[in-house]
Amino acid sequence: MISQPTRILQLTDLHLFGDPKTKLIGFNPCKSLQQVMVSVADSIVKKPPNLLALTGDISQDYSLTSYETAKKIFHNFPCQIAATMGNHDYPPTFTDFFGDPTQDSNKLFTLDNWRILFLNSHWPEHVGGQLAQIELDFLCRALATSREQHVMIFLHHPVLPVGSHWLDKIMTTNAAQFLEIIDQYHNIKAVICGHIHQQTHIMRLGVSYLSTPSTSWQFAVQSYDFKLDTLMPGYRWIDLYENGTFQTEVVRIDNDDTLVPDLNSKGY
Repeated sequence: MISQPTRILQLTDLHLFGDPKTKLIGFNPCKSLQQVMVSVADSIVKKPPNLLALTGDISQDYSLTSYETAKKIFHNFPCQIAATMGNHDYPPTFTDFFGDPTQDSNKLFTLDNWRILFLNSHWPEHVGGQLAQIELDFLCRALATSREQHVMIFLHHPVLPVGSHWLDKIMTTNAAQFLEIIDQYHNIKAVICGHIHQQTHIMRLGVSYLSTPSTSWQFAVQSYDFKLDTLMPGYRWIDLYENGTFQTEVVRIDNDDTLVPDLNSKGY
């Protein structure tokens, strides 16, 4: 008999405003998140998750109210929540609502025989990311004590180029240090990020590197300069199995003409 998998739900790049009616590049991120949560609720009835992974950019405008909106949305969520910061997040307020993302207790989770690690790639006053020495030290400690478990790592910024020139300039700047560490281990199954508002999957040395669509607007893939897409907002389900395999699925909400951004926008 095959045991039931452990399930993770990943939501990323919410970009909420203090005023839920606010639009950016012709797009209302609060409305799209509400529709995402309706879709999530339908799935939870059939198979609830064991962990909700929020991988950054909860807020767009740093406002207290934007984090209060997120707190209200996730208040009664039926599982533990783990969150890490993105470049748009405001550390003091983020910490008040989701805990200090630099503390080990908020970065390491055990789900059956899996270790789930969260890294903080927030780099103050930069759009790109950087893993501070405290993060790299945590990674080394956590991997050294997780040799008997399967490992999955979440962070906001990607650590590999994805083929979009403008996005590849704002990835994790010291990704080489990260890769040097994880290349020493053979039990790491996946590294999963947000930030780039795209669905990508790259295999490197047996490890899956995944990015997940935003719950807000989407960026066009393989784009040299800033370019938006008409794809709908989405999220990711991940099922973890005892033997170290996993299955994952990206789900997008139904097409909605009111959730198409201004494709003529040159940035945000």
